[in-house]
Amino acid sequence: LAKIPATEKVAMTQAQRLKPELVDDSHMLQFLWAENFDVPDAAKRLARYWNDRYKLFGPDKLTLPMTLKGALKDDSLALSRGYVQLLPETDTAGRAVVYIDWSSHEPSVGYSEESMHRVFWYMIHVAIEDLNVLQRGVVMLIYPQEARLDQFDHSLWNSISESCKKSLPLRWRSTHIVHPNRFFSIIHPVFMSSLPKDVQERVVVHSGTKMKVLANLLRYCLPWDRIPSEIGGCVDLDFEKWLSERMTKEDQEPFPKKLGLPIPAMGSALKLGCPPGSVPDQATSGVGQNGNNVRPFVLGQGNNGFAQAGTVGSNGAANAGAGAKTSAAKGPKVIIKSGRKSDPRMDRAVQAKLDDPALPLLEALRKGGFIFPSLDDSTTPQYTVVDSDNVKITQRKNQLLRRIRTAKKKVG
Repeated sequence: LAKIPATEKVAMTQAQRLKPELVDDSHMLQFLWAENFDVPDAAKRLARYWNDRYKLFGPDKLTLPMTLKGALKDDSLALSRGYVQLLPETDTAGRAVVYIDWSSHEPSVGYSEESMHRVFWYMIHVAIEDLNVLQRGVVMLIYPQEARLDQFDHSLWNSISESCKKSLPLRWRSTHIVHPNRFFSIIHPVFMSSLPKDVQERVVVHSGTKMKVLANLLRYCLPWDRIPSEIGGCVDLDFEKWLSERMTKEDQEPFPKKLGLPIPAMGSALKLGCPPGSVPDQATSGVGQNGNNVRPFVLGQGNNGFAQAGTVGSNGAANAGAGAKTSAAKGPKVIIKSGRKSDPRMDRAVQAKLDDPALPLLEALRKGGFIFPSLDDSTTPQYTVVDSDNVKITQRKNQLLRRIRTAKKKVG
């Protein structure tokens, strides 16, 4: 760090001055893992992280904890969209799976690109609380099937990609695009150009029947019992519940959390450095569940013009399948729910909107039983209005839209 010019680590220096505990050995260790213990590269990533954090969150939130009530306190609208979610379980290689539903990106409802970018940062910070994820990395699972062309935000994705590539303390292992729609061939070159070169080589597009896609995902340590129901898996996501549980957890635990490693034992790495590659990579994108190596996948060309998942080594595929079968054998048609019972008021609001598609969202919410005490006050901006449970009206509308979309999918 001493070799980095002072002008390139201004934000980090400010954070150290305001809250020294934020930039301690535990924090630095995250960047060492991200760069496979290449100390010069880890130091550069650490400095860029704080510079980017300053630009994205601003000086007032620079040292706030990366929590829902801390650095994310003004991003509830973007959060409520469910555009970026962390799946309940890692893949079978121990990597966190970040699920991105392009159809949930709707900036017209009132949030900015920067706000959604902050949401992505938050989800990555939640993922790397698990030391295994720090060591093994993160997999992106992107679902564009229900999205419109205008919902692919190149600027936002470019910002996310740059953060992953240069500043966030993570190992970006691979990207899986599942069930692409017709317009994907248009944005595919643009999407690929935004990715780091080494990640471009690990992008797999899965198209075809649900069974074919599930079989392909299984080859990459993503069995059906660990992926969302929207793409053919059996994990029913309830993001509202996840946010509620997460907020409770953050209220009860100190943040930032310290890594569960004996930091003194890492002292030589932090001060003197370890030679690059001295720490073995435990989970590359081509590792079967039992650790057997798989041949690098090849992106071929399918009948519809999309790249298809390529060939995997037979041992890796067979072992991955066997491991996933064991996991799924805990019960037939296992449904993994990450959510609570739905709010009966929202159920009624959804039914009202389905019965009368022309009904305004606000009226549907009122028919469901939601009460907005200050809504009739003409001096109060609507985006600040909250219901009797202190939930913003914008968040309720987002929840209703998401529930309606889910209901239509089930009917269809």
